[in-house]
Amino acid sequence: MQSRSSARNSRQSGFTLVELVVVVTLLAMFSALSLPLLMNQGDSAERRTLRRLAGTVKQLYNEATLTRDEHLLTFDLENNSISAFRLVSSDGVVEKETYGKTASLEPFHLRQVDVAGQGSFRNGQVSVRVFPLGWMEQTRIALQNEKGEQTFLEFSPLTGSTKIDHGSQILQ
Repeated sequence: MQSRSSARNSRQSGFTLVELVVVVTLLAMFSALSLPLLMNQGDSAERRTLRRLAGTVKQLYNEATLTRDEHLLTFDLENNSISAFRLVSSDGVVEKETYGKTASLEPFHLRQVDVAGQGSFRNGQVSVRVFPLGWMEQTRIALQNEKGEQTFLEFSPLTGSTKIDHGSQILQ
């Protein structure tokens, strides 16, 4: 014979208040975490370009350290683009092997590249060496957007990290 309490429990359906509160709390937490990610979907083209450039430099730095091959990052001031190369030595001959694809710096215009020991460049192609022992030539580049605002990127020679500075100072 069934007891009264178990008979009554088998007829009840629905959620308890505690279960509802837990579900609503979880939904609120997921919303709070995902909303900022969705807000960044409309990220500006400028920010994407800066992140891509910083990521390329860091990737070349890491790749040179891991493979023990020297790499080059080439800035083309005429075509407003960057290219990456790996220097491969075979039989005493050093060959430039394309690493990745050429990337445009749009919506920026590459104004100037300063490389320690090489000087300042405002036209042509400039190559920055990334050495296999965890070092690269200290480099600073100046980019200008359509509004005429300057952005400066400085690549750290010991870490391959990028410092981004938004400013209006003019390079000499």
